[in-house]
Amino acid sequence: MSRQDHIREFAANALTEKRVDYFIGWKQGYNSSEMIPAFVTDPAEADQLVWNPLCHHNLVTFIKRNMPEPADAKVGLCVKGCDSRTLVALLQEGLVDKDRLYVVGVPCDGIVDRRKLEKMFSSEITEIEFPERGKVKVTTRAGETKELDQKDVELIGCAHCRYPNPLYSDNTAGPLEKEPDREETKPDWSALEQYESLSDDVKQALLEKIYATCIRCFACIHVCPVCVCWDKCVNRSRQPELVSQKVGPKENLLFQMVHMFHVAGRCPSCGACDRACPVEIPLGLLHAKMNKEIYDMFGFEPGVKLDEKPVFQVFDLKDQFGD
Repeated sequence: MSRQDHIREFAANALTEKRVDYFIGWKQGYNSSEMIPAFVTDPAEADQLVWNPLCHHNLVTFIKRNMPEPADAKVGLCVKGCDSRTLVALLQEGLVDKDRLYVVGVPCDGIVDRRKLEKMFSSEITEIEFPERGKVKVTTRAGETKELDQKDVELIGCAHCRYPNPLYSDNTAGPLEKEPDREETKPDWSALEQYESLSDDVKQALLEKIYATCIRCFACIHVCPVCVCWDKCVNRSRQPELVSQKVGPKENLLFQMVHMFHVAGRCPSCGACDRACPVEIPLGLLHAKMNKEIYDMFGFEPGVKLDEKPVFQVFDLKDQFGD
């Protein structure tokens, strides 16, 4: 049985048994090149749920902010490895109710970066197929067809993923993926090497240049699964105006820094902000930098252990700040 079949079976059974009021998964969008979130309330509709390397959406986003309406709804959802870490981070802080969740873990062998594919073709992509594991077949509206290696068109984070299997779930869709030896290896921060080699002044100038293109659309905050202070967001405050609403390099940098510090110690670098940004600011690198500093100081990785307290809720005399 495929992972997709498992997801459909788990969703249908959960809905039939009234274990959940609705189930959140993925389904095909306007054509086979795009997968979108799906909200299923009828067991007969579970067949619309899909799983393939285009299912990039982190569905945990839909259960933040005190859970969805109605107030007593029980929710089922799918999580990949990186998604599960955001769920664990929310559970650690009691920001979602575990008793109202039914979680289907989906082992993941990599997610395709559709933006990367779009830049490889001059015509609109109308079909994406996966003829075999590790292969991607792309067809455009102009009739061009090309087969690619999946590893060449995956999201940046997939290349050094340490958690391909969900860290929290009630059921698992299919067999687990092979995992790296996390005891022997540290997280891969190689994407930050070039940035960290720069002087402080050059870093500041670079950040201002990058964030000058920000249009303050709030897409990165909307899609962030661990950004939960929706009604009390400092970036949204008007009375008092804590962060200027002016759109400019310095103001934009402050806007992003506020978000970065609010999710520090909870962000597992799922990349949702990167994918949502309409001007393609590399937001994930800023969050990765914060994660690296936290790891170097405390040896802490966000959303890994359900019984572990968030790093900023712990004072340990044994760490470098306690000595």
